[in-house]
Amino acid sequence: MQALIQEVSPVVAAGHMKPTPERLQHHEIVERNGVHRVVNTVHSMYEAGDIGDDEVSAADRWYREYLFATIGIVEEKPSDGRFREKGDVHTWMIGRGKCSVRIAEIRERLGLCGHVRLEMMLAREMSFSAMARHLYPGLSEGRARMKVSAQCALLLEQLSHAYESMKNKN
Repeated sequence: MQALIQEVSPVVAAGHMKPTPERLQHHEIVERNGVHRVVNTVHSMYEAGDIGDDEVSAADRWYREYLFATIGIVEEKPSDGRFREKGDVHTWMIGRGKCSVRIAEIRERLGLCGHVRLEMMLAREMSFSAMARHLYPGLSEGRARMKVSAQCALLLEQLSHAYESMKNKN
């Protein structure tokens, strides 16, 4: 009975959270050093060597800024070493506005098609296969998936350079 409880319970003895059985059915999850992570498209491209650390960082930044700009949610970045200044509603809204401006500038630089792919890949966490079905319904799944994967890798490289040039501009 104890083994059954531990298998179903999302909490392990060490106090870490495990994915629920429902989440395990909907996502590919890997465990590394006792930490469970959802395998997403960015992780897949990184593991395949298609993108590097700069692209992963740019994807993470875009995702956090997109969430903050669109719905006002701040996802904490563990151990990022940055001090977040506390403020009031005015500083909060100024921060959201600045994120919105950066997202709009990136949309302008990468184009609407690039922005849509970023949203699909990062905000909606769609797989390459799901993106391929939407973007290339007339192609075979394998060929469409390869196209989407290559486009996403290129897009993340462009995103990384866009953030770098925005930083150098200021």
